[in-house]
Amino acid sequence: MRNKFIFIFLLFTTVLLAQNKNGLTKEKLLAKMDSLQNLRAELLTQKAMLNSEIDSLREESTALDAKLRTALRKIYRKRYGRKIGDRILDKQIWKGMTERMLRDSWGEPDRITRNKEKWGLFTQWYYGKITFYFKDRKLVDWEERK
Repeated sequence: MRNKFIFIFLLFTTVLLAQNKNGLTKEKLLAKMDSLQNLRAELLTQKAMLNSEIDSLREESTALDAKLRTALRKIYRKRYGRKIGDRILDKQIWKGMTERMLRDSWGEPDRITRNKEKWGLFTQWYYGKITFYFKDRKLVDWEERK
């Protein structure tokens, strides 16, 4: 708010100094000032309306997030049982969880590599700096690159 007043003051001062060069009269200067003040008032009104709309959208987003979480909780509890379903919803990681559980919890990985050996299938899932290691589709370890 203070910056706006400083801007208007500087603009007013600049116009006053330039009026001799441009032949501005006091009436023209006052008309320009009125025009700028009206524009400022209009912009402040628009800003208030936009802030109100943003607040409304934030509330709506929060409500939708809660509904989504409730729906996912029902799905995961039905699929995995209450305890494991809640852990997946909370994005917890533990050794022994399946690839499907990790996908449900964290979403699609950035990249997957697979190595099939005589002693089993080894898979690495990459999420940013974190790599998850699976043996025969069960989580055996993970690490975070620094």
